[in-house]
Amino acid sequence: MTAPEFLGHIDRFQTMIVGIVGFLGVIWTLSANARYARLEHSRQLRMRRAVLRRILAAEFRNYSDALKRNRDAIHSKAEEVSVGKIRRLLSEGLTADLGLLDPDEIDIVVNALISLDGFEHCLESICQNNLGTRFIIPAEALPAFRNVCDSTATALDLAVEAMEMSNDR
Repeated sequence: MTAPEFLGHIDRFQTMIVGIVGFLGVIWTLSANARYARLEHSRQLRMRRAVLRRILAAEFRNYSDALKRNRDAIHSKAEEVSVGKIRRLLSEGLTADLGLLDPDEIDIVVNALISLDGFEHCLESICQNNLGTRFIIPAEALPAFRNVCDSTATALDLAVEAMEMSNDR
């Protein structure tokens, strides 16, 4: 094929060539935009996971510290102890977002949340008086109170450790 014949073919099929090149450009643009959208969505999910982990770790750490302070504040000669109810501030509203976590993290977090709820139910069963926002624990129930504080604080500490380790990844 000579140069004039080649130029004749280009002249004859220029509309089709331009259409094919344009269509390839559109395909490339759509592909690049889809790749960018996937990367951005992955980045947003990573950020939401990290924020969720930090919020849960902070809340669980505060609960655990409060339980340990309550446990350690009890004197052996105390007649009764007044203990405030746990008010879940953030974790209650974040329950729907737990699916962002890894399955093992969900197990640990749900165990910590169940422990918190179980703590309150245990206090209701051993308390002498339930004042709505506080429990009055009699002296004979203080060993049970210490035990439930220890087990709940342990579950919360495990959840904090798991959230912190996951954020380090």
